[in-house]
Amino acid sequence: MMSFGTNRSLRIAAAVAVFLAAPPVVPVGAADQAFIGMQVQGVNEVVAQALGLPRVQGVLVRDIALEGPSGQAGLRRGDLIIELAGEDIETFEKLLQVVGKLSSGKNVPVTVLRQGKKTTFELTTGSWPESWRVSKGAFSSIPEVGLTVAAITPKVRERFQLRWGSTGLVVTLLDTAKATGTDLRRGEIIRQVNQEDVWHPRQMMAMYQEAKQAGRKQLLLLVEGVDGFRFSLLPVTQ
Repeated sequence: MMSFGTNRSLRIAAAVAVFLAAPPVVPVGAADQAFIGMQVQGVNEVVAQALGLPRVQGVLVRDIALEGPSGQAGLRRGDLIIELAGEDIETFEKLLQVVGKLSSGKNVPVTVLRQGKKTTFELTTGSWPESWRVSKGAFSSIPEVGLTVAAITPKVRERFQLRWGSTGLVVTLLDTAKATGTDLRRGEIIRQVNQEDVWHPRQMMAMYQEAKQAGRKQLLLLVEGVDGFRFSLLPVTQ
């Protein structure tokens, strides 16, 4: 993964999450930094030859935050970005420079090569969602069900090798002797609780206590695991 010499460079890189080969660690962007919602990778001569390009140019889209600006604009994994906001994108350094000038709420054209054809999209830059701004570690435990969850900080994402773009709460500990009513596994991500997105442990704890006070017996979780997404039930002890 490339390194940057200044905090400003880190914030700019965070806006598009530029990586080479290492597992991604996403720095938190500044409040006024445009959120693009994509992960990209630079192109070298070998990649350019594989794509049949006459020269090295552009950056490849590795992943898309589906609900983010890039996903809503219609960009896809595998697209080769060659122009952004009216400027040629020859390298990922150039992409950083262009993104660094953008603020949220701006309409910018993005031109990509997709299967050899040029296509232009209009992307509306966004503000950083709360679920992407987690920087401080936090965890909570529900001892009666043997569950401990943690916020997904850059360090946690790297430690558990979580997919780029995944937000929510990671299951860090699970006491199988107590967790008899759930199919959760360590390292899985709880994306939603009762149809609400979660990214901080206090959100889940509040929902658990609310369900307990209301006499409900389960919480409905949307879980991301190695087998994809599934719904799971978490027992609520009375």
